[in-house]
Amino acid sequence: MNKWADVQSFAEHIKGERTRREEEWLELSRWICPYRGIFQGEDLAPKGTRRNHKAFLSTTTQALLRGASGITSGMTPRNISWFEPEFDTPDMAEVSEARVWLDEVDRRMKNVLADGGFYQAIQSFNTDLLWAGCALLYSEMSPVSVLRFECVQVGTFYIKLDADGRLDAVLRTMAWTPARIAETFGRDAMCEGTRQKLDKTPYDYVRVTHCVRRRDIRDPGKVDKQNMPWESYFWEDGGTDFLHEGGYHEMPYFFAAWHEGQTAYGTGPGDEAMPDSRQIDMMEHTKLEGLAKLTRPPVQYPQFMKDRLRLEPGGMTPVPQQVQITPIMDLRPYSASLQYLQQEIQNVGQRLEKELMASIFASMPLDQRPKDMSATEFLERKREALQQLGPVISAYEPNVLTPLLERTAATLDRAALLPPPPPDLESYPIIMKMQFVSPLANALRQTASETTRALIQDVMALAQLDPQVLDKVDIDQVVDELATGLGVPGKVIRADSDVEQLRQMRAQQQAMMQQQAMMQQQAETAATAAGGINDLAGAAQSIDSMMQGGQDGNQARDYQ
Repeated sequence: MNKWADVQSFAEHIKGERTRREEEWLELSRWICPYRGIFQGEDLAPKGTRRNHKAFLSTTTQALLRGASGITSGMTPRNISWFEPEFDTPDMAEVSEARVWLDEVDRRMKNVLADGGFYQAIQSFNTDLLWAGCALLYSEMSPVSVLRFECVQVGTFYIKLDADGRLDAVLRTMAWTPARIAETFGRDAMCEGTRQKLDKTPYDYVRVTHCVRRRDIRDPGKVDKQNMPWESYFWEDGGTDFLHEGGYHEMPYFFAAWHEGQTAYGTGPGDEAMPDSRQIDMMEHTKLEGLAKLTRPPVQYPQFMKDRLRLEPGGMTPVPQQVQITPIMDLRPYSASLQYLQQEIQNVGQRLEKELMASIFASMPLDQRPKDMSATEFLERKREALQQLGPVISAYEPNVLTPLLERTAATLDRAALLPPPPPDLESYPIIMKMQFVSPLANALRQTASETTRALIQDVMALAQLDPQVLDKVDIDQVVDELATGLGVPGKVIRADSDVEQLRQMRAQQQAMMQQQAMMQQQAETAATAAGGINDLAGAAQSIDSMMQGGQDGNQARDYQ
């Protein structure tokens, strides 16, 4: 079997796996998220066509958007750091200037993400993950931003997972104009039917398929497109050969499912919210009918007034004095029941907030917490709420964020856009891994730093009884563990080698100061001793002078 036939056979195979989920996606989209997802025939439909949206109320969609925004701001916030590159070998981080180098790598990676549209794409990704139960992100080389990112619409992709649940292949369909196909791949690569459209209707749409799958047979010593770890193929409908055949160093697609399901596409909160979404919509419709009857009730009137009754605002109908126009039914029960109906609508809306994760990320300022709740208890409850997403994050990070960041770093490295490593690291094989320090990751990781703090508090209490207990604690390592748990920037904490040099310099300075003090003290002692000797010599000289003076006086008297 030639390569074209093999790829076409593979494409037909993985398409069949998605069939049972397509109808569910379409219904979920109609009720929960009408502006996301592209389904059969819609990719080539005229732009601006809108899927039939069945809902009367936007409560579900609003809860969905709040939940997606909460996941985005909790896991990948744009304005604060949410990941940090680290060395695979912890000892390398203690080399001088190593942390500063990692901070510069971190800065350049974040610039690529921001310039390439990652934050817009990840918001759409989280929205799809909530309502459809799965989502697919794509990264492609860009001459402007190094990489550009795109969330692939649900309904336009097919996936295959390996035995470990990792993404093994992706088949994606896109609507391209013949003009774009010619610009991207060249006119000669197009099939005859697309070339004719290019000449006649260059801005109509043609379905283009992209297939990426793991390459089973390759020469690792070569880096050409036939030997890259992932093979890539583009072709258009009606074609008999590939538009383009290439490859990738890393898988450019990143897939995640919320819950495991009967298929690889899983299920999500949208499936759980569907019954409540229908219920709240039905109750809203009933409420509107009741309000309409109250504001414009059905009336009864004599038959002879048929076609002459004016019930519009300001309408005037002359009637005989004995004629009465009254509501055809007693509307007081409607009025009394509306408040209960409105309360039930609010209750269902709160359930939707929980089901679509919006309530987990609802913020309550500390000054608005209940009076009987301490700040510590408030923060603990917030942390417990965020930990409900722990099982999902355990699949989200390794399947999406980690490989995406590794691809970003590797792309920068291949383009020679990473800073040169410090001299002390040149002898090391540099292998980086990603540490997540987002608010949500920190909330889930706070337990480690809290236990470290608790240990230090207990040890300090014991140290009052026996100071030798402090010998059991490595204070330097405590600082490192606390910094890791709190997501402190690398340049804030000195490397162990730098700390050792600083302590050696401090010890040398203290030794020199002590030596100078001793020398000064010895000099003062010697000077004091020398001063005493001089005083004794002066006193002896004075005595001698006095004795000599006495003798001369006696001699003078004798002479006189």
